[in-house]
Amino acid sequence: MRSGPLLALLLCLSFQAQPEGDEKQDGPFLTPDSLWQDLTVLSSDEMAGRRTGRPGSRLAQSHIAGQFAGAGLQSFNGQYSLPFRIDSTLSDLQGTNLAGWVAGTEKVSRYLVVTAHYDHLGKKGRRIYNGADDNASGVAVLLSLARAIASQPMRHSVIFLATDAEELGLYGAKAFLDNPPVPLLNLVANLNLDMLAQGGRRQRLFIGGARHYPLLQPAVQQALQQAPLELVEGHDGMSRGYQSRSRINYRIASDHAVFAGRSIPYLFLSVADHRDYHTINDRIDRIDRDFFGRAAQTALLVLQQMDKLDYQK
Repeated sequence: MRSGPLLALLLCLSFQAQPEGDEKQDGPFLTPDSLWQDLTVLSSDEMAGRRTGRPGSRLAQSHIAGQFAGAGLQSFNGQYSLPFRIDSTLSDLQGTNLAGWVAGTEKVSRYLVVTAHYDHLGKKGRRIYNGADDNASGVAVLLSLARAIASQPMRHSVIFLATDAEELGLYGAKAFLDNPPVPLLNLVANLNLDMLAQGGRRQRLFIGGARHYPLLQPAVQQALQQAPLELVEGHDGMSRGYQSRSRINYRIASDHAVFAGRSIPYLFLSVADHRDYHTINDRIDRIDRDFFGRAAQTALLVLQQMDKLDYQK
């Protein structure tokens, strides 16, 4: 997709508050146009695949921070950016997480953490790995949830965390939990959003985690009944990938694994593995806009149901 002037305009608008529809509507709500705009920006050629440490990553950071500011999210230590070092035998990079939060109405010191990684594979020669589904889709939904909850806070406080360097080894989530901006014990649950836009032939979205955390089962059961699409329990263990090309251990497949490692219960929303995963074909023109909108509504529903639970720590 070639969209240089459009991207420049959207990046400018990202630093302005964006209304989320009719203010007379009850409860938090999403608007499809803002959701699609964020997906368009984050998966554009100008973002060049959002590889950690590259200029495209910095463009993505600017857009996400602008949306946080426009929504009125609070920051930690006066900034949304949480930089960290990636020290390994293969690289010495700096990554940058983006985090903002909304105070709860009742349980202010108890935080739900919504995560979505914004990094992807970048470029290989002239080939751009846009990562529309993986994971511009998850970040676009995270931004829509942030705007919705900022307009009508929930019982618990909510941290919205866009992580970096997930593709390199979940480094962003690890850095956040190694140096959390609030006490670790106050992080009561994680909702991880990773690949929400390609529902496949059966148009299904999967929710995992409750199999390992029974306290989250009531939230999942309510979501299964009320979701505006086919929501299926799964992604809780080993599963075959697209056309059996590999086996995927969904328990460690994304940032929720790091939360689980710190004894923080999680729910994981994702579509099934598909043929465009980690290829140059993961572009916005492969996304079903209607399915993606319903996936975003489902994510909001799940977060609302998680908020109704009482977490004992």
